[in-house]
Amino acid sequence: MMPTQVSRERPELGGLRATVGAICTCILCLTLLAGLWPFHAPKNDVRWLQGENGIRFGNRGIVVSAEALQTDAHQGPRTLEICLRPTRAIGSGTILALDDYPDPEYVFALRQFDAGIAVQWPALDRRGKLVRQWWKTNNVFEAGKSVVLTITAGQGKPVLYVNGTAASASSESNLSAADLKGELILGNSAIQDSWHGDLKGLAIYESALPPPRIEKHARRWLGGQTPVLNDDEVPAVLYRFDEAGGSVVHDRGSGGNPLLIRSRYFILDPAFLEPVWKPFRSRWDGWMTLSYWSDVAINIGGFMPFGFFFALRLSFSPTVRRPRMTALLFGAAISLAIETLQYFLPTRDSSMTDLLNNTIGTAIGVGFCRPRWIHARMWQKIS
Repeated sequence: MMPTQVSRERPELGGLRATVGAICTCILCLTLLAGLWPFHAPKNDVRWLQGENGIRFGNRGIVVSAEALQTDAHQGPRTLEICLRPTRAIGSGTILALDDYPDPEYVFALRQFDAGIAVQWPALDRRGKLVRQWWKTNNVFEAGKSVVLTITAGQGKPVLYVNGTAASASSESNLSAADLKGELILGNSAIQDSWHGDLKGLAIYESALPPPRIEKHARRWLGGQTPVLNDDEVPAVLYRFDEAGGSVVHDRGSGGNPLLIRSRYFILDPAFLEPVWKPFRSRWDGWMTLSYWSDVAINIGGFMPFGFFFALRLSFSPTVRRPRMTALLFGAAISLAIETLQYFLPTRDSSMTDLLNNTIGTAIGVGFCRPRWIHARMWQKIS
């Protein structure tokens, strides 16, 4: 009789079979815990500043407008002013986004990259393919220090002003007023990219402010005051963040579009089983980032014990004819269930990449498991 068949039927191995079964149960519970924690939407980490105007975004926070921002028919120039104070100068996150495109990755956004600021907007390349246009300016932020960023668009090449002084101009001239519309998102993006810091003022004007006015506005924002506006400078939106409490930030501009602070954290456009090729479409936040490859290593390494011990446990059962293949399929099924449920959890990402890596990890673990050899060694020790 073959060693595997003997070991499956020998009562002397009952204790060993139970031990391996207990290990499998622990691995399954830890896998589900790691994949689905915290099992619910956590509290929206947005709170009002004490003693000054503004709101603070913590670990996971998001604020959205009640309605989408619209642009007028003539599509004239625009000016965006924002006063903020980053918590740290190391890390990244989306400070502001305007969600107005079927693919939430191709939207206008301001993103912090360590001490630099990146402006992102959708554009068409020479072949007519939609791409994300990037314009990055380094050495803008210092942790805990307020800064006023002003961007003019729709009148030649866009210009970035830092504290009222022109800091850089984009090499592209296709940032237009049409890009500054959509549902306004603060402290995050439509697909989860939390930013840490304080937001103290925001205004969007339906005109290109001249440099002297930009400088004057910046001084007042930095002094904790709202800019004094002329009749021709009525902003489309103006948020002073001076409510000091509550769940609504009132719009003092002409649009009357309030911001809403919900009690629970959420994502506007969560991905469902995001395709494997999606991370390879951008080097800024895709396959060239450390977080991408660390996730790959964690997902593969985390499922290797799953494949090994489940293949071993199933090899003890005389009713399972192909224990290694069964363990591989079970690992893939558990991974698919986790990735499907993650769609309903705002702190997790539902991804085909994770499903693939988890299955690879299971296959590696199954490959290391040699039931016949293991059973033979166990039987020798017992005998």
